[in-house]
Amino acid sequence: GNLNKCLLFFLLFFTVEISAQKTAADFYNSGTARGLKEEYFSAIADFSEALALQPDFEDARYNRGICYIKVKQYKDAVADFNIILKKLPESARTLNQRGLAKHLLGDYTGALADFNDAVALNPKDVSVYGNRGQNHYLMNNYAEAIADYDVAIAMESSNGKFYFKRGIILYLSGNREAGCIDLQKSGELGHLEAFDILKFYCR
Repeated sequence: GNLNKCLLFFLLFFTVEISAQKTAADFYNSGTARGLKEEYFSAIADFSEALALQPDFEDARYNRGICYIKVKQYKDAVADFNIILKKLPESARTLNQRGLAKHLLGDYTGALADFNDAVALNPKDVSVYGNRGQNHYLMNNYAEAIADYDVAIAMESSNGKFYFKRGIILYLSGNREAGCIDLQKSGELGHLEAFDILKFYCR
C-alpha cells in the first residue's frame, strides 16, 4: 500500500514538473497547430497560456487576435491588436486584422482608417485590398470598392472570390454586363456561388 502511494505521489509530482517546464514557445506552437486545425477555442487557451508566461509575446497575441475573429469575439480581437499597435504602430498586418475586426463590428469608418494605414505601410498585401474593398462596398463607396478589387485581381488573378465581389458591385452600380462577365469568371475559378447568381441575374 505504501509503495503504491509513493508511486502515485511520484507520478503526480513528475506530471506537475513536466507541465511546469512548458515554455511560452511550447504553448505558442501548440496554439498555432490547433489554430491550423480550426480548433480556435483550444488555440486561444494555448496563446493565453503563452502570454501569461511572456506578456510581450507579440506573435502569440497576434494569433490569438485572429482566433478571436474566427470565433466572432471581435472586441477581444480589437483589444489584442490595440496592445500590439501601441508597441508596434507600423505593423501593417496588425492594422489589417484590427481593421477586419472593426469592420465585423460594424465600425466601417474605423476599419477604413486601419486599412488605409495598412495599404500605405505594405501595398503588396493583397488581403488588405480585398478587406478594404468589402468595407467600401458596405459604405456604398462603389467606385472605391471596384478600384480595390481591380488591384486585388491584378495581384491574384486566380482568386474567384475577388471576381465575385467585383462582379456584384459592378452589377449593383449599373454596369450589368461587366458584372456578369466577372461572375462567370468567378464561377469558372471555383467560386460556385457565382453560378447561382448568374442564373437569376445574367440570363
